Amino acid sequence: MRKLRLFKWILIGFGMGIIAGLIVGPPIAVIKPAGDLFVRLLKMIIVPLVFATIVVGVAKISPSKISRVFGKQVFWYIVTSIIAIAIGLLLVSVTGIGVGMPVGELATVEPKVPPPLSEVILGIVPTNLIDAMAKGEILPIIFFGLIFGVAISFVGKVCEPLLNVIDGIANAMYRVVRFILWYAPIGVFALIGWTVGTHGPGVLLPLASLIGVCWGGYIIHALGVYSLGLRFLAKVRPLVWPVKMKEMLVMCLATCSGAASLPVTMRCCEENAGISKEITGFVLPVGTTVNMDGTALYAAVCGVFLANAFGIPLGLSGNVIILFTALMASIGTAAVPGAGMIMTMMVLSAVGVPLEGIALIAGIDRILDMGRTAVNCYGDTVIAAIIAHSEGETLLPGINIGK
Repeated sequence: MRKLRLFKWILIGFGMGIIAGLIVGPPIAVIKPAGDLFVRLLKMIIVPLVFATIVVGVAKISPSKISRVFGKQVFWYIVTSIIAIAIGLLLVSVTGIGVGMPVGELATVEPKVPPPLSEVILGIVPTNLIDAMAKGEILPIIFFGLIFGVAISFVGKVCEPLLNVIDGIANAMYRVVRFILWYAPIGVFALIGWTVGTHGPGVLLPLASLIGVCWGGYIIHALGVYSLGLRFLAKVRPLVWPVKMKEMLVMCLATCSGAASLPVTMRCCEENAGISKEITGFVLPVGTTVNMDGTALYAAVCGVFLANAFGIPLGLSGNVIILFTALMASIGTAAVPGAGMIMTMMVLSAVGVPLEGIALIAGIDRILDMGRTAVNCYGDTVIAAIIAHSEGETLLPGINIGK
C-alpha cells in the first residue's frame, strides 16, 4: 500500500503539472528549479549506485554465466534497436512528413559537434576512473565496474570482505532512492508544469505531424515489439508488465533522463517484478547507456523528416546509412535530457542534411524526449525480464504466464 500511495501522489503531481502549465503558461517557469532539484537528487546517486550495483551484480555471477548473460544482452539490444529504426523509417516513408515544410530563416543554433565513432569507442576505457566519476561519464564507469566485478568473481573468497562493502554501498543507495522518491510528486509537478507551460499546444501545432509519427512509432514498438518479447521470450503477461513498471514510466516522462530514472527502474524490476539484483545490477546500468531504441527511432524519423524538408533525396542507400548511423550513435548517447539531439546530428551529418535543421525540431524536442526516454527504459526492463527467464528465474506471482 505504501508504494501505491507514493505512485498515486506522483500521478497527481503529473496531472496537476499539466493543468498548471496550461493555465499559467510560460510564467510557470519560475517553479522549474523545484524540478531541477529532483533531477539533481537522482543524478547525485547515479555514480555510486551504478558502480556498486554493476560490480556486485557481476561479482555474484559465475565467470561462465557472465559471458552468457552479456552475450544475450548485446544480441537483444542490437535486434530491438534495428527493429525500432526500421519502424521509424517505415512510418516516415509512408507519411512523407517534412515534404514542403518551409525552412527559410532558420534560427541560429550552436549545437555540440558529435564525436567520431572511434572517439566514442576509446572513450569507453577510462584513463582516470576518479575523473570519469566526477564527470558522471557512465560508459567508462560501467566498463571499469564490469572488469572489477569479473576480477572479484575470479579471485573468490579473498575478495569477499571487499564485495560485502560494495554490496553495503549498493543497499545504502537503494535506501537513498526511497528517500528521494518522497520528493518525487513535487519534482514531477514542477517539471511537467514547466514543459507544458513552455511548449504548450500552440507550439506543437506546426510540427504535429512529426510528433504524431514519433509517438506512433514509440507506441508500436512498446506495445507491439516489446509485448511480443514479453509474451514469447520472457513468458510474462504483456498487460501486467507496464503496470509493474508504472513508477518508472512516470519518472521517464517527467525527467526525460534514463540515467536519472535508473534508480527507479532498478527498484521496479526488483521489488515489483521480482527480477534478481544480480540481473538488474548487470543488465540495467549497461542498458541505460547502450539500449536506446526510442532514441534510435527518433533520430531516424527526424533525419528523414529534415531531409524531406530540405528536399534532399535519400533513396535506399540513404535509409541504410541512417539505420547504421542511428544504431551506432545510440551506443554512445548519454542517458540525459536532450542527448537525442546530439545523436540526431550524427545522423544528419551522415546523409548530408544541414545541421542548422536541428533548429526546426528544437522547440518540440522536450515533447519527443519524453516518449523516447520512456521507450528506452521500458525496453531495458523487457530485456532484463527476457534474460531473467532465460537464466531460470521465477518472477513474482501474477506476472509469469500460467502462474
